[in-house]
Amino acid sequence: MDNQTLLLTINAITIGALALSIIYTAGVVWRVEKELDISYKFFLAAIIFLLFAEVTNLYVSDNALIFTLAVKILRMLFTICFLSGVLLMRDIVRKIDGEK
Repeated sequence: MDNQTLLLTINAITIGALALSIIYTAGVVWRVEKELDISYKFFLAAIIFLLFAEVTNLYVSDNALIFTLAVKILRMLFTICFLSGVLLMRDIVRKIDGEK
């Protein structure tokens, strides 16, 4: 297997896994409410941003600054949304444990 095929396979697996993550996370958002709903909405947004970053990254070349910038911005948005979801989930767990 040559390098190009290996990279294409890795990208396909990554994009497929992200698409499945969107489906399963949307299913959780559909079924829960209140703070858990908000937390999973942040997770869903994060996964969508990461999927867009990975798809956009397929089009990046050495002279395409706009695509490189778009990938960086989408990954930044992923990180912010993911962190927000984690912090909300942490608050839910702390409430369940009686810490707050």
